[in-house]
This record gives sequence, C-alpha cells and structure tokens, in this order.
Amino acid sequence: AVSAAQAGLSVGSGPEHDIQSGFAEAGFPWMGLKLRGRVAVITGAAPSAEAKAAGLATGQAALAAQPPMAAASLLVVDGIAVEEGEPGVGESLAVLADSGASLQTCQRAFDDTMASHSILFESGNARISPVSTGLLDALTGIATLCQGFVIEIGEHTSARGADDYNLKLSQNRADAVKAYLVNKGVSDESLTSVGFGETRLLDPASTPEANERNRRTEFKVIAR
Repeated sequence: AVSAAQAGLSVGSGPEHDIQSGFAEAGFPWMGLKLRGRVAVITGAAPSAEAKAAGLATGQAALAAQPPMAAASLLVVDGIAVEEGEPGVGESLAVLADSGASLQTCQRAFDDTMASHSILFESGNARISPVSTGLLDALTGIATLCQGFVIEIGEHTSARGADDYNLKLSQNRADAVKAYLVNKGVSDESLTSVGFGETRLLDPASTPEANERNRRTEFKVIAR
C-alpha cells in the first residue's frame, strides 16, 4: 500500500477538501471524497482497473493518516468506477451523501446498491463470503447515514430444500448481515432482521437461474 507521506498527501488538517486536493497532487485528479460524519466514500472514474487499485490504496492511506481517534472510527467505502467498466460498489452511497437522508433517498440507495450486487454466503450456512466485504461496507455506510429510520434486513432463499430448513437458514443469514452492520457501528436499535425462507419467491421455476434470483437480501426503510 502507498503511504500518505509517499503519496505527498496533505492530511494533517483533516478536512475533506485538503485530502481531496492531495489526491490530485498524488497523480489522481479524477478521484474525489465524500466525508459525512464517520462515513468516507472515495469516488471518481478511474481510467483502468490498475489506476483504480492504486488510487483506492492512496485514498485509504490518506484517511488512515488522520488523527488516530478519527481514523479508527472511519468507515472507508470504495465508490470508484472504472471507465467503461464496473461502477464502484459505494456509488449509491456517494449519491446519498450528497442528497441527504430521507426515507425515499435511503430506500433508493439500498435498492440501487442491491440491484447489481448480491451478498454471498457459504453454501448451506450463514457464513458471509469474504468477497462481499466491500458490498457490506457500502451497505453499512447507507445504514449509518439512515439511522433516523428503522432498516429491515430481509433474507430470502430459493425453493430448494425443506420449508423449515430454508426459513431457519434465511433467519440466520439475516442475523449475520445485521451482526456485521452492528459490529461496524450501526445502532442495533435501527436494524431488524427477518428470514422469509422461500415464502416470497420472485420466480417459481426450478431452474438454476430462478434459484439464484430467489436467493436475495432486501433492505426496507421504515419510518420510526
């Protein structure tokens, strides 16, 4: 990883503007930063996947170099897209950071994030795959900005397996997602987890494609 000092970043004062200015000085003029409370989204459109990796490492180093108390509590989320490629997983979080948290904008941020991503679990259990860490951090950021509402984490399975097994599995997976968000600092009181099993299938077919579509996590934002 590139250190903040090696990158020539101005991080001593800590404001969003100073850090963002340092990105350009370090050779990443396309990179930006949204800093809202303890949520930091590194944004921009990188010219290549390699440039994205280098820019993200530089941004993470800059934020880690903030005063210890601030750096320790920061949730750093990847919102960098690659030109003519994949959007950053935190793209909708960055939009939310600009628009402010209302019930509608919070719901849209969750929906848009989950429209192109899925939380992956190990087969047959509730252990979250490490490849989903970036997605979960983006979801944690949304939940953090939306703590004025109650957020329902709904987990769904395919129709494969026994009904009672699927119901229990979905509840365990919903609980695992909630535990991740709480561990990252989201208030337990603002989250609820529900396992729906196979009771709300999107596709009743028994094909692999239908099974994949039915296995999903949904977030519902509810007024207190």
